[in-house]
Amino acid sequence: MKKKTIIIVTCSVVVSLALGSFGAIYFLFLHHYKGKEVVNNWSPTDQFDINSIPVLNKEKGKEFTILNFADIQMCDLERWDNHEIVHKELDYLVATYKPNLITLTGDQTWSNENLICLKSLISWLESYRVPFAPVFGNHDYGNEYDSSTASLTYCCDLYENAKYSLFNRGPTNIGSLGNYAINIKEDNQIINTIYMMDYGYNDKITDEQLEWFKWTADGIKESNGGNYTNGFIFMHKPIDEFRYAYNHYDNEDIAITPIFSAAKERNVTNFVCGHYHHWNFTDVFRDVTFTMATKTGEIFDFYEDEDKYINGATSFTISDGKIIINHNYVNREDFRIKK
Repeated sequence: MKKKTIIIVTCSVVVSLALGSFGAIYFLFLHHYKGKEVVNNWSPTDQFDINSIPVLNKEKGKEFTILNFADIQMCDLERWDNHEIVHKELDYLVATYKPNLITLTGDQTWSNENLICLKSLISWLESYRVPFAPVFGNHDYGNEYDSSTASLTYCCDLYENAKYSLFNRGPTNIGSLGNYAINIKEDNQIINTIYMMDYGYNDKITDEQLEWFKWTADGIKESNGGNYTNGFIFMHKPIDEFRYAYNHYDNEDIAITPIFSAAKERNVTNFVCGHYHHWNFTDVFRDVTFTMATKTGEIFDFYEDEDKYINGATSFTISDGKIIINHNYVNREDFRIKK
């Protein structure tokens, strides 16, 4: 009888552990968290409200630094040790450069299994008590469109619920989510506007996105004494003009993208993107500065070069009406976990 009881108890424990393990795996890695279905339809005939744009204040006579993290690419299952490496590197970068704003140009995650890592990343960002503003990259959607454990709408929920996050899913009828703006003020005057534009999964800015951008920039101009502010556009993938800037290529026959034309007309002086891990630069095309940002986080082997590792963050310092851009490098060995 005693032996039978032991067998029953053992079987019960094994079954319980199996069910518990399956449940944990299912809800962490297989179950899809859909998030809130929010409808926020936008029309170019809508009345613009300047108070809907969040504001960050720059103290007169002091520098204002934007620190950009590009392509962190955390994952719940593969390269699990990446989490601690990323955390240590972000801590170092924030402590060293003391930003007033942190921007993230997409691919914060890189696979379908993104629930734990995105929550961890947001928790770390919150701990710095610095406003942060992300856009989505192609891998934030999962390996296929919106196939990640935490769907795009669920990611929106996580970002919007974070205390220091400035993220806004924006209009839901312009072809993508995560299009929003941020104003920087000095002496109660808007001096800079940051446009966060989703260019992560699709390889183009939709016509609706373009119209939303123009509507937003024109609305800010009207509320700013009839003057366009000095603007930034942060996105994940580069538009064609990044290539023209890098190659110092310009002639009358080259095709200009609609977003570049509209942005230049509205005094956007800086485009910033990520996406290319092994390549970073800052160059000018037709008086507009293009910055391919430095990759942040652990380096993946297939992007490594024998002579140089590109790893760190890119900073944009607003000072005396000028914007100073630096690609800041770290020694990746300093952040590896010692075995």
